[in-house]
Amino acid sequence: MSKPQARRSNQISKPAGKPAWAVFFYGLVAGSILTLIAQNIDYSALLQSQEQEGTNSTKQQQKPSPKFEFYTVLPEQNLSKPATKSDSSRQAPNPTSTETHTNYFIVQAGSFRNEADADQRRAELILLGLDPKIDQVTNQAGSWHRVFIGPLSERSDAERIKALTASQNIETLILSRKSN
Repeated sequence: MSKPQARRSNQISKPAGKPAWAVFFYGLVAGSILTLIAQNIDYSALLQSQEQEGTNSTKQQQKPSPKFEFYTVLPEQNLSKPATKSDSSRQAPNPTSTETHTNYFIVQAGSFRNEADADQRRAELILLGLDPKIDQVTNQAGSWHRVFIGPLSERSDAERIKALTASQNIETLILSRKSN
């Protein structure tokens, strides 16, 4: 004998609760009421009262808070080291001397054994808008290709170039030279 199988109902059961048209109707009524309320609010009166409160609070404040704006503060700053008495005595030219010694600066962006590596670094610096040069030096350790930018008359220019190259993960070194 076979067991009787339960019949499945082909009808879809309706969810319990309110019908969809009633929910839609309630939402429509609530949205209409909120729109009418928003249209009748006098925003100009609210803004005037907020402005009056703002002017009262600014009158109460004696000191205005300082505003620091990166793009205006940074270019005005001098990044060079201020001269001290000991520095000025060393840098002051000797008036009895007939030779004049002036300092200039070089930013070295790398020293490579392989010329191709030096050319690649030079290309990276050109893309940054700089004017690099390659100098070949031979010493006890062999032949080296030094990539440098300069000569620069101001240390602040050298610092600016160093900051620019550092932003591109290129390590640089500022060298000071004396010319005769």
